[in-house]
Amino acid sequence: MNKAILFILLLIPNTGSFAQEKDFDKEIMIGVYAIGGWNIPVRLTTKFITEETSPWYGYESYSAGIKVSMMVFEKSGIEIATCYSKHKIGFELSPPIYTERKIYMETFRIISIPITYKRYFQNNFFFNAGTIIDFKLKDEPIWVDAQSGFGLTFRAGKEIRIHNLILDIAPDIELHSLVPFITEDFQQRLFVGAIRIGISYNLKSAKTKKNEVDEQ
Repeated sequence: MNKAILFILLLIPNTGSFAQEKDFDKEIMIGVYAIGGWNIPVRLTTKFITEETSPWYGYESYSAGIKVSMMVFEKSGIEIATCYSKHKIGFELSPPIYTERKIYMETFRIISIPITYKRYFQNNFFFNAGTIIDFKLKDEPIWVDAQSGFGLTFRAGKEIRIHNLILDIAPDIELHSLVPFITEDFQQRLFVGAIRIGISYNLKSAKTKKNEVDEQ
């Protein structure tokens, strides 16, 4: 619980700096996105596990969601999203404990709320970094820990702007359940490397153009 509180406190300085900005009425964008890539369960501890006779295997991960972002400084903004993700992993059981080598497959789902800081550079290149709040669904995995907790996300890419529409594409890195909500059995964190593609609509830009037309 103390670690979870620490994670929240790390967000407070940025939130406070946003609140000090007087001109919030710059750009408000709402959109959808999809992520596809590969995962691998990783352990950040040396704790011994009796069942760990062979490694975990990473397979595909997919997610889709909606996002809302707002510019709070000239080149900086904040993005809040919610997404549904599906992950497939494998766990190997092999001799001498088991009679034969076999990889067991599992698929589980997560609902996530990423909250990220977004920094723009020249030519619409950008960098995102922030936290992910993960919530497990009913199909809790057996051979890996439920990825429910606070995680991290990073991405860097480019936006393509066509009038009010914004297309963004970026390599995406996620580390789920870095600070878990509950006690774990296997001490894994799901690492995901993927490509994210999104499309957004700039509400502020559309409103500005409408006002200009009305004034004419």
